[in-house]
Amino acid sequence: MLKTIFFGFICVLCIISIILDVGMFISWSKAKEKAFVANWLSFLITVFLFAVNLIPGEIDRISIALAILMLLVLPCEFTCLSPEGIRTMIFRNKGLNPVENLSYEYKKGRFFENLCIYQNNVKSGSKDLPMRFNIGIKRPKTVKMLADWYGKHGYENPLIK
Repeated sequence: MLKTIFFGFICVLCIISIILDVGMFISWSKAKEKAFVANWLSFLITVFLFAVNLIPGEIDRISIALAILMLLVLPCEFTCLSPEGIRTMIFRNKGLNPVENLSYEYKKGRFFENLCIYQNNVKSGSKDLPMRFNIGIKRPKTVKMLADWYGKHGYENPLIK
């Protein structure tokens, strides 16, 4: 009984993931130019959970459903940057977080250089915690797009000097 309920819950999550993925793909397709960035830790955790799910000797419908769910969640690991702003699911703000509300900076992390994108809170003037990325941040297309369209977060971009 509990396995059936858990399987049903995973199936509902799969359906929700499909809807969100379709919404993201529609939003991504509306961007004239796009650059994708991601966070390696978040990406690796998803891949790790996918692999760990398949390790047990017994593969049943729950492990297959979990594997499908992990594959459906993978597109959410990427963030689409465009000259208009960050492309989000089409169901939120028509799929766009406008560039006027964003600023960026590169920071040196422990192991990697990070791209931090800040959501500027227009109403209160405060800044939220940054979104951190380290995959795809040094691609020329990404660097040029950030330099041309996104506001700098109080520093000079070392990659375009």
